Amino acid sequence: MLLTDKIAVIAGDAYGIGLATAQLFMREGARVLLIDDLAGKPQDTRLRAGAWAMPYVHADVTQVADVQRAVAACEKLYDQVHVLFNVAGRSPIRQSFENCTEQTWSEMLARNLNSVYWCSKYFLPLMKRAAATTEGAIINHASIDAILGNPGIAAYSAAKGGVLPLTHVMAHDLAKYRIRVNSVATGGIRYLERPVSKQEKTRLAVTPAARMGTADDVAKVALFLASDMASYVNGANIVVDGGRTATTHGCYND
Repeated sequence: MLLTDKIAVIAGDAYGIGLATAQLFMREGARVLLIDDLAGKPQDTRLRAGAWAMPYVHADVTQVADVQRAVAACEKLYDQVHVLFNVAGRSPIRQSFENCTEQTWSEMLARNLNSVYWCSKYFLPLMKRAAATTEGAIINHASIDAILGNPGIAAYSAAKGGVLPLTHVMAHDLAKYRIRVNSVATGGIRYLERPVSKQEKTRLAVTPAARMGTADDVAKVALFLASDMASYVNGANIVVDGGRTATTHGCYND
């Protein structure tokens, strides 16, 4: 197993990519702590039932006090952290650039960028403690909108865009502690089983893989980056989008 005896924190998503990653990490031998503010009560059956029962902290990762409380809970439970997956995100609110409100701008930056900074900053002491004996890994969730931008979601694109240079700086600054920092830029990921929407059909038309991605697709990449298989991967951004950003969709399409 790739994460035997490792302790992993999944910060900001207890249902989608975060939950899929938590379950995969557990299958690979890790002990996992989930942090989310949308999951309702800690005894939520989807988090506590059967083989996937795992510790859960109800906390808003956009708020410093909540993050600090989650760190304290983690320290009491595990004492150290080997892997941190900053996966908080919020579906973009579609507003043209000129109509983007101050509230939307602030909310998108708080959820998609500030949370990465707060969680990384306040979990760092526990990660440095673990890195005394084995290297650690931080994984930041970005988006293909960080690379290309997306009309109508300026705030979301800007926030996810900030994740990439932040990842680069963290990779440099934390290397001395034997902590690697990488990001995963996703696009076209489905979280729920439902009929394909009009928007998803539009995405499929420009996706070479000809299917929507799943939370498990992203979790597998997170597992690679968290494991020793990626021991020389630092400061990288791995795109998980079925090939959408690999083509120009230009004049040579048949």
